[in-house]
Amino acid sequence: MSVLFGFTLNAFSVFTLPIIDIFQSSHEQAARVVTVFVVSMTLAMPAAGWLLDHVAPRPVMATGGLLTGLAYLAAAHSGDLDSFTFAVALCGLGVGASTYVPAFVLLSNWFPVSRQGLAFGILLSIVAAGGTFLPMGLNRMVEAVGLLATMEKGAFVILLICFPLLLWLVRMPAQSQATLDRGTHSAVDRRVCEVLRMPQYWLWIAVVLLVTLSGLSVLMGLVPYLVSIGYSAAQGAAAYGAIAAATIAGSLSFGAISTRKGPGRTLGIGILIGSLGLACLLLASDQTFGFAAVVVFVLAWGTTFNLVNQLSPPLLVEFAGQRGFGSLLGLGNLVSGLGAALGPMLFGYLVDRTGTYFLPVALSAVLMAFALLPLVMLRSAQRQTPPAVALEGREH
Repeated sequence: MSVLFGFTLNAFSVFTLPIIDIFQSSHEQAARVVTVFVVSMTLAMPAAGWLLDHVAPRPVMATGGLLTGLAYLAAAHSGDLDSFTFAVALCGLGVGASTYVPAFVLLSNWFPVSRQGLAFGILLSIVAAGGTFLPMGLNRMVEAVGLLATMEKGAFVILLICFPLLLWLVRMPAQSQATLDRGTHSAVDRRVCEVLRMPQYWLWIAVVLLVTLSGLSVLMGLVPYLVSIGYSAAQGAAAYGAIAAATIAGSLSFGAISTRKGPGRTLGIGILIGSLGLACLLLASDQTFGFAAVVVFVLAWGTTFNLVNQLSPPLLVEFAGQRGFGSLLGLGNLVSGLGAALGPMLFGYLVDRTGTYFLPVALSAVLMAFALLPLVMLRSAQRQTPPAVALEGREH
C-alpha cells in the first residue's frame, strides 16, 4: 500500500505541473487525470469488498497489484493526454482492488474490534511513510529525467515489490480474532439489506464524503497552490512530504485515543482540528505569518485529514456488525468516492475561473467543518440503536 499509493495518489500533486507542461493542458484537464483515477479506484472498491465477503483475498489483491504495475508502465509510454488518462484509470482499478477496502477487510479479521482503530492507524502510518519520502524523490526524478521516464521506473518498482508481496503475505487467520473477541457477547448480526435501510449508514457515508472531498481537493492542489504564492516546487514537495510524516504521528496517536474514546468521538476531534488547519493554509501567502501558517497547517491538517479512512471502518462495525463488512465498506466508499472525485476538477475549475487558489482552499475548509453535522447526527442515532456484533467468521 505504501508503494502503490506513493506512486499514484500521493504523487499526483507533484505530477500536476509536469502533466500540464508535457500535454499542454489546463489545470482542469490535469486535475481530470486525478478524478479519473479516483473514480476507477472507487468503482473497484465495492467489487473487491463483495469478492472478499465470498472468496480468499490473495487472488483479488495480487491481481490488483499486477494490473497497477502494468497500467503504470502503459501510462509512462503514452503519447497524448487521452491515452495517459486511460492508463491512469486502469491504475485506479488495480489500486482499488489491492489496497484500502481489501486491506481493511483483511485486518478486521486479524484484530479484535476494540483494537481495530489502532491497527488501522499502524497500517496507515506505514502507508504514509511512502508519502513522506516518495514525493520529494519523485520531484527530483521528474526534474532530472522527466515525468514519463520517472513513471517507467516506478512501474518496475511496483511490479518487483507489490505483486510478490501480495502473493506471499495475504491470507486470512484460521479463525477471526474479531470473532473470538466477541464470542461472549449477545449479537445482532445485521444483513447488508438491513443496514442499507438504516439512517446511520447514510450519515456515515455523508461524513466520509465531505471529509474525503475536502482532503482530496487539497492534496491534489497543494503543491501548485504553494508554487503560485512564491514557494518553489521543491518546497511544495517538502511540505507534501511533511504532511505524510504528520499523518504517521496522527494515525498512531489518534488510533491509541480511539481505543479509549471510541472512533466516533475521536473522529469528531480530528475533523475540528483539521478544519482549523485548513483555515491556516489561507494565510500561507502572508509575508509575516506565511511560513508559520504552513507549519500549523501541516501539523493540524496532516495529523487529521486521513482519520476518516482509519476510523470510519470501526465506526461502521459499531452499528452494522462484521457480516457483510466488505460489501458495506466498498459500497460506502463507492458513493462517497464518486462524489469526492469531483473535488480535484472543481478545485482546478475554480482556479482557472478566478485565477487564484483562495476560493477553492476556503471551500475545502468549509466542507471539512460541515462534516461534523452528519457525524453528530450519526452518534445521536447510534445511542438509540443497540450495537451490532457478528458471531461467526467467514470461511475462505
